[in-house]
This record gives sequence, C-alpha cells and structure tokens, in this order.
Amino acid sequence: MTGDDAYRNAGPIAGNDRIVRILDALATQQSPNGWGVRELAGAIGETRSTVNRLLQGMVERRLADVDSTATYRTGPRLRVIAGRLHERYPILSQAPGVMAELAARCEATIMVVLRGPQPTTGFLAVLHEHDGPVRYHLTPGMILPLHAGAAGKALLSSIGLDVLDGVELQRFGEDTIVDREQLAADLAEAETAGYVTSVGQHIPLAAGVAAPFQTAMGETAAVSATRPRYSTSDEDIAKIGPLLRDAAAALGELNGVEKPEHPRSNGLNGSDEADTTALGRFERLLAMLADNPGGVSSGIGLLSRIGASPSTVARLRATAETSAIARTTDEGDLAAGPLLLRWAAALGPRPPLPDLLTEDLTRLAATTGETTALTVFDRATNTAVLTTVVPGQNPVHYGLAAGSPIPLHAGAAGKAILAHCTPELIEEQTLEPLTANTTTERDELERDLALVRDRGWAEGDGERIPDAFGIAAPFFEDARIAGSVTLTIPRYRKDELDIAGLGTTLTQAAARITRLLTL
Repeated sequence: MTGDDAYRNAGPIAGNDRIVRILDALATQQSPNGWGVRELAGAIGETRSTVNRLLQGMVERRLADVDSTATYRTGPRLRVIAGRLHERYPILSQAPGVMAELAARCEATIMVVLRGPQPTTGFLAVLHEHDGPVRYHLTPGMILPLHAGAAGKALLSSIGLDVLDGVELQRFGEDTIVDREQLAADLAEAETAGYVTSVGQHIPLAAGVAAPFQTAMGETAAVSATRPRYSTSDEDIAKIGPLLRDAAAALGELNGVEKPEHPRSNGLNGSDEADTTALGRFERLLAMLADNPGGVSSGIGLLSRIGASPSTVARLRATAETSAIARTTDEGDLAAGPLLLRWAAALGPRPPLPDLLTEDLTRLAATTGETTALTVFDRATNTAVLTTVVPGQNPVHYGLAAGSPIPLHAGAAGKAILAHCTPELIEEQTLEPLTANTTTERDELERDLALVRDRGWAEGDGERIPDAFGIAAPFFEDARIAGSVTLTIPRYRKDELDIAGLGTTLTQAAARITRLLTL
C-alpha cells in the first residue's frame, strides 16, 4: 500500500476529513486522466452520492474542474492557493538556486525532501534534474520511504529510528536494508559524518548521498544527490558528502518571503466570508495557511477570518492538524503542515494568468459574442501587456497580438488599470497621441479615470485603434491592481449595443477573477 493509499483509506471519515481526502486526491493525482466520481469514491472509501455532492461544491468554488465527461481535476482556485504557498515557503521558492549550483558541482540530480504527512514517510519537495544519460522517475510530491534511499535515511537520522517501530520495512531491491540493527549502525555512522549514503537501497541502479537539516520554519528536511550507480565510486561519494553538508546548512538558513502589506478589498476576498458551509470554511483556512505558512494566530483573528463559532473552528483545526494540513508551532500558532506543503510541491508554482484564466475568457467571449482580451499589469515595471485574445462571433478583428504592450493612458484596457494605480504613476504618464481620439489633456484623463473608479469599467472610443471601441474592467490580486479584461467591438456597431449591460457583465467577470486570485 502506498503512502497515498494509506492516507485515503484510513477508515471511517467525517465531513472535514472527506474534504481533505478529495482535495488530496485531486492535488496529488499523477495521471492526466483525472478522477471519475466512482473511482474517487472507491479511493477514499465513501459513497458516490457524498463524493459527488462535495465535488459539485468544489467546482462552484473553483477548487476542482470538471469536463464534459464528468472527469474531475485540480481547479484554478486550488492552484492559486498552492501557488501562494509555493511563493511564501522558503524551501519551495528559494531552494532551486542552491540546488542548481549543487547539481553542477556534483554532476547529480538534487532533491530536497521534507518529512511527510504520514510520520513514517518523507516527500519530494523540490527537484533539480541533472542533464545526463540516466533519468530517474521522480516527481515533486511523491512519497519516499524513510528506511531506503539516501534522502529518506537522512530524514530518519534526524527523526530517530523509533518512528519505524511496528512498521514492516519494505524491500525495494537486494541492497535494501530491512534489518533494524544494520539500519541503526548506518545512521550512527551518518551522525558522525554529517551525511548518509545509499547504493541501490531504494532505486537499484542509483547511488545517493544526503544530509539532514532543519528548515527556518522548523520542519525536518534533507538534501540529496543522486547519480548512476555504475559511474559513482567511493571517492566520488567522499567528495560529494561535504558538499551536501554545506548545502544543507545554506538551505536551513533560507527565510520566508516578506509578505507585502495589502488591505482587504471590500468583499472581493478570494474566500467568500459569507460562505458558512464546511467547504467554505475549509477554503478560508487553506488560504490563510498558504498566505502565512510560518503561522497564523489561533486566537480571535482565526475565529474572525474563518467566520464560525469557537467550537466549529476547534473541530476544523483538529481536522487540519490530524490530517497534517496544519501543525502547531512552538508559539501556539497554526502553520502550514506537511500535507499542504506536499500539495504545493506537487502542483508547483501558480500557472501564468493566461493559462489560469482560460475558462473565464472563453466564457466571457461566448456570453457576449465579442472579442475578449486579457491585459496583465506588471507592478515591478508599471507596464501592461496584452497576453491573450479570444475571438468572438463577430468576424472583424483588429490585429490584437498577444505580447503587445498596452499604453496605460489610451484605450479601455490601459485606463481600467491606470485608474487604480498610484497618483504618482498617473502623473508620470506621457500622453502621447496614438490616434486622433487619444486623450492628451491631463485634466480630461483624470476625469476619465475618476469615472472608471466610480462605475467600475472603462471605455475607449478609437483612442488606440481608430476603428475599435473597447470596454474594460479591472481585476485585482489582494486589493492591488493586476490587470483588465476587455471587450473589443467595431465602432460602427457601438450604437447598436447595450454598453451599460456589457459593462456590468465585464465587471462581474472581473470580480470573479479577483475572487480567484485573492487570498
């Protein structure tokens, strides 16, 4: 039985636990085929009706996606949550730089592993594959044994052999150590050297070296180097070991990404705080942990954000800790646990916005019949780029090319963004005339931007493309402007349309995107 199977078939389950197990299956499912209701119900030991009901709720909240064949996969909201944790947690976000240098020096595939959601396992958190003739079947999020392989044994050397009491040690090959006394002797040698070795003990044709460390957030971890067994000598291992020790020390010093200050945005939080269902409360907890992986205060702030009674929050917290979604820090705060970290490792960084918002743009183009475009604002450079165009039913197109820079002062897409930028950035704009209709007077631009803020959407009438009329609505991430969605219409059809109605449709679509992106 794999670590995944052991978790999903751990016996009778209650409401919050069902949510965890379904999300775990979605996040860690390696097959591109996804899950059917029958298959998923069998995997977690629950009735199809219960699983179907929970899946429908997850689809509504975009934690899950479903296609026309009733196959379920990870939804964009779960990817946003996992992506935020990937960004905030230092091992996931910063270790790749250390690992790339180490891979070059060792001529090896490098892994960082963390203790797993099951106490007797670890999981692969970050992978850097070395270019060479041999590739190993390794994927972030995969479960690893503690007694076999350098990475697992390095974890075990920190945790202690007692954790395997009563556990039958699986043999992966003729070199796997299943004798506890021999394993204890191996770990004792490792304590002296500062690293462990494994030749063929987990992957028969691989040789590995690994060193343990504690992360800055208190988790047990290890960094390992894996090379082909046939080309790795004892001298190679002796050289690699000290490099692993140094890398472990460097990885242990990585601190979390500084969290930017951002006010909450008047009901546009990603997790709907009016949602009083168990699933809604659980989503809010996931978002909080992903945004603050080092710890969330378990006092009044937690009760307020979850939006439930103390007894309900206590039950939710118990589920989170029992399932390893969360753990309690020495300070008593609630921090991201190994299961949530495993989901983030398996799902990886947040996909680019054009990929994440494909469904939203396609739906908007189908609903309105108009050409729909996504413009993304880069806060680091204060520039906007048209990233995606979805043609509408109208055959007239305007050469809208993905990758085109979008001026902030001219056209609906840019003005929808500029209206929510700082006064300093607005003042810095050079009002270059792009067409005869481009606004070149600053007072006029200020009035346009005030109107955008007041009604929620912008108009552009031939300001950037002479024959085009545009309507755009801004979307936000954590109350900061992130881009706009635009409908582009031939100017000659402008008088035939319900512009206010299209504006309302756009602002609703933009609000849906804001809820998706905001934690």
